[in-house]
Parts: sequence; structure tokens; C-alpha cells
Amino acid sequence: MTKPKRAPDEIPLPDPPDVTGDLPLLEDAAALRTAVEPLREMRLEATSLAGIARPGLRLESCVLKSVNLSQAKLPGLRLRDVRLESCDLSNLEAPRLEAVRVEFVNCRMTGFRASEADCRNIRIMEGDQRYAQLRFGKFQFAWFESCVFEDADFYGADLRGARFQKCSLRNAELSEAKLTDADLRGSQVEGVRLNAFDIAGATVDASQALLFAPLLGIRIR
Repeated sequence: MTKPKRAPDEIPLPDPPDVTGDLPLLEDAAALRTAVEPLREMRLEATSLAGIARPGLRLESCVLKSVNLSQAKLPGLRLRDVRLESCDLSNLEAPRLEAVRVEFVNCRMTGFRASEADCRNIRIMEGDQRYAQLRFGKFQFAWFESCVFEDADFYGADLRGARFQKCSLRNAELSEAKLTDADLRGSQVEGVRLNAFDIAGATVDASQALLFAPLLGIRIR
């Protein structure tokens, strides 16, 4: 799939998941509890797996739509070429998540916990990500669009080259995060917690610069 052309100074869109539009429906959702091999090329719709505990679950070339995975415990979850649409991922625990070419579209991700995640070509669009805990995760060149990361925890995360487009980062924890070449323009950053050296190399707009000025020891009169 050809990516839309963008201005030279803008971060390119991540590669989309490699999934087809006619995937077979997984009839028995319980397969996610017992599968040893990766589940490939299937779709799962309108089912509840709330509270499922399954270490090492692997999904490849799959689409999940309106699936309830709230309170699930999925350490070592591996997603490759996966799209999640309107899913409930609130309070899901997925430490050491690995995600390659994954899209989260309008998902509820309040309290989503994925410390030490390794994410490449990831895109999160809309939904609710308040209180998400993403400490020490790798999100290089990720796209976050119209997300609500209020009170989220990105402590020590690698966000180099990430794009936050029309997001709310109010009161988010970004201390020790790597923000070189990250683009925060157009997002709400009131109350963001970080240090002067954390914001070095990031791209911000004029209104954000005013908010960060005291942090950098700049007086604007």
C-alpha cells in the first residue's frame, strides 16, 4: 500500500497492518485461551474475553472488533499485522508487549498497562487512554491521533520521532522520556511532567513553547 505523501518536515505514517478484508470469523473465542501456535488470518467480533489470563499469546494478520479484553492478563503478548477496532482494553496488563504494524482504532484503553513494550509501526487513533502505563516502552515513529493520554505514564519511554496529533497529554508523566524529533504540535500539554533535558529536540508550537518556557528558564515579557 502506497503511503500518502507528506511534507518533508513531517513524520511519515507507520506502515499499516497487512490484513485482508475477508478474514474468516473465529467461531470459538476460547481458542485464545489455549492456542499454542500463533493465531493467524482470522477476525474476532463482538465477544467478551474479560479477565482472560494467557501468557505469550500471539496474533498475526488478525482483526479484532468490539472485543472485550478488559482486566485481561497477557504478559508477553505479541501482535503482528493486527487491527483492533472499538475494543475494550481497559486495565489490560501486557508487560513486554511486542507490536509490529498494529493499529488501535477507537479503543478504550484506560488503565492499559504495557511496561517495557517494544512497538514498531504502531498507530493509536481516538479512544480513551487515560491512566495508561507505558513506562520504558519503545514507540519510535509511532502515530498518536486524537488520543486522551491524560495522567498517562510514559516515564523513560523512547518516543523519538513519535507524532502526537490533536492529543491530550494533560498531567502526563514524560520524565526521562526520549523526545528527540517527537512532534507535539497541536496537542494539549498542560501539566505535563518532564525535565528541561527531556524536551530537548522535540517540535512544539508557539502556545506549547509558552508553557515550557519556565521549565527552560526562559522569561517572556
